[in-house]
Amino acid sequence: MYSPSSPKRLLILLSSFFTLFGLNAHATNPTDVQFSVITTARSGGAQEAMVVQSGSWFTQRQLVHVAVLIQHPQGDLLWDSGIGSEVEEQMENFAFWEKQLFKIQDINPARQQMEQAGYQFDRLKAIIPSHMHWDHASGLEDFIGTPIWIQADELEAAREGKPPAFVQTQFDSSQLRWEFIELASNKILGFQRSLDIYGDGSAILLDLSGHTRGQLGLLLTTQDKGRFLFIGDTTWAIEGVNRNKSRPVFVDWLAGIDDDFDKNAKVVDALYQLHQAHPDITIVPAHDERVAADLPAYPEFSK
Repeated sequence: MYSPSSPKRLLILLSSFFTLFGLNAHATNPTDVQFSVITTARSGGAQEAMVVQSGSWFTQRQLVHVAVLIQHPQGDLLWDSGIGSEVEEQMENFAFWEKQLFKIQDINPARQQMEQAGYQFDRLKAIIPSHMHWDHASGLEDFIGTPIWIQADELEAAREGKPPAFVQTQFDSSQLRWEFIELASNKILGFQRSLDIYGDGSAILLDLSGHTRGQLGLLLTTQDKGRFLFIGDTTWAIEGVNRNKSRPVFVDWLAGIDDDFDKNAKVVDALYQLHQAHPDITIVPAHDERVAADLPAYPEFSK
């Protein structure tokens, strides 16, 4: 495993320190950040009542599996890895009914799309998984050599976990380069812990733990499109935030979706309150196909 005392980790902690005390000597304009959504697969479809409490049994949803490429003068980031090139082998760890429940289609891994678009991979600073569930970590091994920034407790929980939540073959390679990050006690938008990645306020990690032990959120501030808050799997659809509703209890009971259902519900409530206070912030659940349709699709970027 990559040493948690690495120079990269020290730089991240220093960046957090500088931000906390207003010492951003190397800060750039926060309007420099851009992002693009890479759709790596689509679900086989499910009734909305299985996606969010109070959802309709008559509305069909086709959730998406995405990665988000973030461009910044200090280096690019990949938020989540999406569905990767080895997903078929990875899903062999699933029971038959789990394969039906989590059925996916239109698989097009992020690495493949980036190569086809001529992306220069030496620009890629790191991958940041919102959390380590199978559909967010599937593509990690497609980016061997790229640092993976993660909280230590999230990686620990993943290594202790079992399918269908965690699939060990997705992150058991000795070639994966783990770099541990720590969030500081710096309150942002009501969330108690955060980390300013670049030290300029353009990309800030937030503590959204509950769905998993170390679930992260990502707040991006763009030049013309405003602010976007990527919330991972805190809720699968924006209706969860708009209505202050969690996942259906029976779905969580069936598949063990949330590490701490009640704690995650409190995060949903915090996002609901945030949406009421700051309707200008676009909240982006990781799998909501309707929200994703209104965002820049790779290789197009926000401005």
